[in-house]
Amino acid sequence: MSFILRRISTTKTGKQIVRDQPLPGDTITLGREGSNVIHIADLAVNPHHATITSTDGRHVRVQASEGLGFDINGRTVDTADIDSAAGAELRFGGHRLTIAREGEKIILLVERIDELSQSSKDVDEAKAFSLAGVMPGKRMGAWVFGVLVLLAFLIGPIWAWSSFRNVDERPQGYHADQAWLSGPLSSAHKSLKNDCQSCHVEAFVAVTDKACVGCHTGEHKAMSMAHANAPTAMLLAARHPPGVGERILAGFAKTFNKPQGRCVGCHTEHEGAGPMPATPQKFCADCHDGMSARLIDAGFKSTVADAADFGTIHPEFRPLVRASPGAKPVRPMPGKGALVDYDGLKFPHDLHLQATGGVARMAASFRGRYDFGNKLECENCHRVESDGVRVKPVEMERDCAMCHSLAFETVGGVTRTLRHGEPDQVVADLMAYYRSTPPTRPLQLGGMQRRRPGNYAEGQVYNIYFREVAVRPNRAEDAVRAVFSKGGACYDCHTIFAPQAGTGWRVMAVDQTPRFLSKGWFDHDAHKETDCADCHTAARGSKAATDLLVPGLRQCRDCHVGEGGARLVKVETATESPCAMCHEYHSDGGKPWMPERQRKVNSAAITNKPLRATYGVSMVTGSAERGLYDVTWRTPALHGARRGG
Repeated sequence: MSFILRRISTTKTGKQIVRDQPLPGDTITLGREGSNVIHIADLAVNPHHATITSTDGRHVRVQASEGLGFDINGRTVDTADIDSAAGAELRFGGHRLTIAREGEKIILLVERIDELSQSSKDVDEAKAFSLAGVMPGKRMGAWVFGVLVLLAFLIGPIWAWSSFRNVDERPQGYHADQAWLSGPLSSAHKSLKNDCQSCHVEAFVAVTDKACVGCHTGEHKAMSMAHANAPTAMLLAARHPPGVGERILAGFAKTFNKPQGRCVGCHTEHEGAGPMPATPQKFCADCHDGMSARLIDAGFKSTVADAADFGTIHPEFRPLVRASPGAKPVRPMPGKGALVDYDGLKFPHDLHLQATGGVARMAASFRGRYDFGNKLECENCHRVESDGVRVKPVEMERDCAMCHSLAFETVGGVTRTLRHGEPDQVVADLMAYYRSTPPTRPLQLGGMQRRRPGNYAEGQVYNIYFREVAVRPNRAEDAVRAVFSKGGACYDCHTIFAPQAGTGWRVMAVDQTPRFLSKGWFDHDAHKETDCADCHTAARGSKAATDLLVPGLRQCRDCHVGEGGARLVKVETATESPCAMCHEYHSDGGKPWMPERQRKVNSAAITNKPLRATYGVSMVTGSAERGLYDVTWRTPALHGARRGG
């Protein structure tokens, strides 16, 4: 069984054209919407008006689906059962649907019979139900919209700016020139919310460095020493040649008085409340990605490894170490074996970090007096400074003395100790002690006052005591030698130099490096929820203080990936890390950008030391064939504040 849709069209000459279209299935939809099987372009017809079904191939049921109904035999109904052999005529708006039968086929004849509905008048349905029918024309609307835009975003802001240009601080409320703002100020500049003129000194002129250094004096005027000391030609050669798009953008920027090298090139504002966004990684990678090859091609000696992304292209760390006792700290080249650091101490980490043994038992015995657990932990001796970055040097009195005592005498309940860090004073104290203090008098002697010459009572308490009294001053040298020799209080932790001609006992100076990674920062405060051993993996097996336990690149990549998430190893919890997270650009010695929290400043560590180097280069322009950018350098007027360590 199938339906046949028959349509009759009339030409201009009155000739009728009949077209038959087979309709598969036993359910036919009828309505104004184009998705229906029988589409009737009549506004008096619902989008989905009715369904036509037949189950036996003869009887037809017509069911209205949206409540408007249809006409059959002069009356309006919602449902009609029709015998196709007898036929019927149904009316939907200005159209007539005739149901008939030819052989085994059910004929559905659709034709327009009058112009009672809007559809009979060649009305564009899309226009009839759109705003175009009631709104002004496109041209008029465009002009009106253009005028409104000019009023709201040009004339109004200019009037607001001119009205308050001579006012130090604007009154609270909305000002039309706020429409030009791309976003709220960061937390660092939130106090300038109503003082736009502090940065935007002149209308339609980009923010200049002069406006920035009016507040940011000192440390923010100088670049990093690594950049300030580099020759100008070297800096130009390091930068990658710009592409076509970069050349075009640089030309536009120069035309509109936006020279390169400005503060706002790195420190972008109006990016949202909270900390100022970090400088994009591209700012550093433009030079450091492939820089080594470019410098060599330009005739310079390249000592800096290429770096572009922490997760994929980054050199191995080069910490500051002392390769031999008393040597100056240097940054060794990677790939030369295990690194060692001679700081003058002897310290077996494995012994002190054991879960069992004498050290652990002693630590457990001190739990009530110190912050020890059942055993020693790294943080019991290595304490982070208040800024959360550096680690305080280990101090004998604070970190070691509770276990490694230097006591040698108790007088009246008061304990005398050797002077730590003063070897000459240690020798003097021991010599004075043995020369001025007799040995403890045995109780057997009682109050005997008689002294007989000769070998009286040889082998007895009397004789032994007074012999010790006689030789005690000579025992001072033995005591001093014992302290500075193997097994002594000083020898176990320090490197000792025996007396030579004209010298006494000497102890190698202890030089604890406060910052191993001088070219990058590690924020201990940001990693306080992580166990020390998770990064310092070699600590528990280290038997000598010369072992360098600074984590390498591999340990950091367990959590940190590149700015865009790029990585070479599997990372469970990835932290996107741009260059600014670990590296500084200014020479103030302060911590670099930190995600999602304020920078904390250790004011006690700030000193006003003069910069070691200055620079005085102005508007350096690369050669035309190299296609380099213009670079602007400024001479610092004031000394920058440098952080110690």
